[in-house]
Amino acid sequence: MDNRKIDRLIAEKIMGFEVRNGQRVEDGKRFGIPSYSQKIECAWQVVEKLKVKGYWLYGLGFVSDEDYSCSFYQGSGQMITEYDKSAPLAICKAALKTVGVEV
Repeated sequence: MDNRKIDRLIAEKIMGFEVRNGQRVEDGKRFGIPSYSQKIECAWQVVEKLKVKGYWLYGLGFVSDEDYSCSFYQGSGQMITEYDKSAPLAICKAALKTVGVEV
């Protein structure tokens, strides 16, 4: 799945935006979808949103020279972990997994 599709899924499934024609809709206005899967400052918004939903960032870091790991923990004891070549992408993949979307 390409990064823009992941960004659209994040906007809709995690951030709660309505998405139409590749844009997020807020109060009847259309805006571009942030690059959640490519920019760490955008991915951090995902981390903050998940905190509100009861998921805590448990770990984010290198697991090898080429891969990052991101883990979210839910109070019920559920741990969700994903890996990818960039921290923002690992965050997004793990976030989507919290709502049952496998990338």
